[in-house]
Amino acid sequence: MLRAVYTLVYLLALPLLLLRLYWRGRKEPRHRHDIAARFGRWAEAPESGAFWVHAVSVGETVAAVPLLRSLEALAPSTPRILTVATAAGHERAEALLGGSVHLSWLPWDLPWCVRAFLRRTRPRLLILIETELWPNLIHECGRFGIRVVLVNGRLSARSAAGYRRIAPLTRKMLSGIDLIACQDAASAARFRELGARPEQVVCPGNIKFDALLPGDLSVRMDRARERLGVDDGPLLIAASTHEGEEALLLRAFVPLLERHPDWRLLIVPRHAHRFDSVWQLLERSPLASARLSAGEVPAGSRLLLGDLMGELFPLYGLADAAFLGGSLVPHGGHNPIEPAWHGVPVFSGRHLFNFQDVAERFLAAGALEIVEDADALAAAMQRLLDDDSLWQRRSDGARAVVEANRGALGAILAAIRPL
Repeated sequence: MLRAVYTLVYLLALPLLLLRLYWRGRKEPRHRHDIAARFGRWAEAPESGAFWVHAVSVGETVAAVPLLRSLEALAPSTPRILTVATAAGHERAEALLGGSVHLSWLPWDLPWCVRAFLRRTRPRLLILIETELWPNLIHECGRFGIRVVLVNGRLSARSAAGYRRIAPLTRKMLSGIDLIACQDAASAARFRELGARPEQVVCPGNIKFDALLPGDLSVRMDRARERLGVDDGPLLIAASTHEGEEALLLRAFVPLLERHPDWRLLIVPRHAHRFDSVWQLLERSPLASARLSAGEVPAGSRLLLGDLMGELFPLYGLADAAFLGGSLVPHGGHNPIEPAWHGVPVFSGRHLFNFQDVAERFLAAGALEIVEDADALAAAMQRLLDDDSLWQRRSDGARAVVEANRGALGAILAAIRPL
């Protein structure tokens, strides 16, 4: 009954979803690509029997790459489907995987849309990344005899409270999942509290620690060095920033950069459609600014805009300290694993609830520092760069956390193989 109500609400909201898609397509045209696939009518569907992985956006797509490559190694002749829900995720998937997988949009969570997609693809297994829980998708997979697995499961206290408000629908949905592989014990406990069977839930860890390095990483880092130019002073990076954060960062960091003429601040907005608006902020600053997309950065540029999609990982490798955006504003923060892999000390605002378990591991190792605001961030970064021994301890701690938490991917594959 509740699923029928959910479907009706979804159907009534569909015109608004289409309008939102059109609106977002003004800045990110890829959103308007192949609208029919969102209704399940995917013209380029592969033959039946594929492994299907769904990763909503950029972070989940990056996490899905080692999983998809491992599935290819296990069954080289089996097609692999990757679905995403955002333009950024679609673009990242193309950059990382090229034509090695069949890439499409996740169909709308309406029964007839999901059924149309399943009739065209007939996958043998659906793997959902993190918290992509869709009642009709899971229900229809059960009707088609398709096993469903949730990997890297993450469920915050806030999300669990939301699912608890629709407890009967949540229990029914969870019963349709064959395996829930969580990235932390707290998420596993919340899934069980919501009705998942104890034997259904395992906790192998976070596959983002097992991310495969791009084969051309050294080439991309060399290219990034060329873009950044000849200046060799400290490079501070503010990564995956969200609306409202850039203005706070500039207010706090411009005085710091004025006192340290060899320091540079690189701001990398989370979403490509905000590049131009952030650039306008940088241009109004009293310091010389430059866009990485324009080519080699002119000497003396102090404020840099990282307006190149897919280049954040090599840029982390050139930084002396990294701030994770989405945390000075209540967005939930971003993952510290990528900068930590390079041994870069990491900072975050206090809004880090989307990555609480991962953050606690880095905090315990002294590799992550939480700050209250942008002014505190600027002061903390200055303390770090003024103290070589402190920087080295933070750097070593970051690498140690990454190394200590590898191995989740192998455990997940072992759990999936019987299915």
